This record gives sequence, structure tokens and C-alpha cells, in this order.
Amino acid sequence: MLSIALASILILTLYSIHSLTASTYRDTMAGWYCMQSLRSAIVRLDADLKQCACLLPQDMRIACRENALFISGVPLTSSHSGIHVHASIAPPYFSTIRSLSGSSMTLDALDIDSNGSYDYWADLGIITEHGPCVISHGYTRGDAVLTLKEPAPGNIGDRAVPAVHYELRADGLYRNGQLLAEAVCAFAPHVDGSEVVIVMEACYHEYKKDIAYSYHLQ
Repeated sequence: MLSIALASILILTLYSIHSLTASTYRDTMAGWYCMQSLRSAIVRLDADLKQCACLLPQDMRIACRENALFISGVPLTSSHSGIHVHASIAPPYFSTIRSLSGSSMTLDALDIDSNGSYDYWADLGIITEHGPCVISHGYTRGDAVLTLKEPAPGNIGDRAVPAVHYELRADGLYRNGQLLAEAVCAFAPHVDGSEVVIVMEACYHEYKKDIAYSYHLQ
């Protein structure tokens, strides 16, 4: 009986140690995962904000909506090297709206810096003088008519510029239609004067981590 009692105590002790260790490991990994997601988001946001409205109109730099942020500029990709100063046309570069029809918009120029590369493509944002919108995922680069995910804001003759588009969805934070940080569960951007303030929260299991990031627009 004594041996059984001692064995039972030993088993319970080992089980308690295992449970505590597993819980500590789970909490540590959850915290690390949340911090990595927030870090990934901040690194990309910081890089895009540093290029905000480069060679574009300075009065159309940022646009915010609930759970979404639009940063004026053309993101660098493997097929696009960004906006460049044209040899004879001085910046700022922008398009103007030629026609609007429901969720369609026609611009006077898809290549705003005349470098031979289209500056608008699927899932990219657009900032107009009357607000932001997002190009539909099914849009084909170079088509004269831009198909949008929602009714187009603005009026004929308004200026429009391409923008990097951040959006919170159910499974994380997206940048131009691609998942950037899956643990991010709250994303609240706003502009206070020349300061962009973004409050984010990351969630994983029962662990939560929030952070407030601010950037001063030059």
C-alpha cells in the first residue's frame, strides 16, 4: 500500500510538472507568435510610410477607413520598380478620372510617370480626392477600365493616385490582397495632423498583445 501511495504521489507530481511546463511553453510560443506578427506588420508599414506619396501629390498621402489604411504610392514588386522622375515631365504624378460607372472607373493615365509600366493593378488601393477604393482582384493590369470592389468615390476630373492597401480580415492583416500577419486581430489606423497612428492587437489562443505605432509624415 505504501509503495502504491508513493508511486501515485510521484505520478501526480510528474504530471503537475509536465502540465506546468507545457502551459509555460504554450504561453511563450503564443507570445512569440503575436510579437512576430506585429513586427512583420510594423516593418512593412514603416517601409511603405517612408515612401508615402513619393513624387505624388502631397495632399493625397493617406486615407483611412475602419480596419483599413491606404498609403499613397506604388509598391515595389518583382515586375515594377516604382515611380521614377520622368526626363521631361516634372512631378507630382497622378491620374485624373475620365468616367465613372457603378464599380468601374476610367483614368486618363495608367502609367503616371510614363516609364512604360502600368502603375495600377489588382488588389492595389486608389486614393481619390473624395476617398479611397480598392481595385478588384479580377482586374487585368493595363485594362482601360478599372473594376473596383465597391462603388467608385469621386467625380469626373478628380485626381487619383495608386496606394498600398492594408486591410484587416477575419484571418489576419492583408497588404495588397496578400496575407501579411495572420495573428493580427485588431487594426485601427487614424491620422492626427501629420501623424499616422495605428493601434494593433495580435491574438493567439488566449494570449493577446497590443501595440500603438505612430509615424510622422514629412
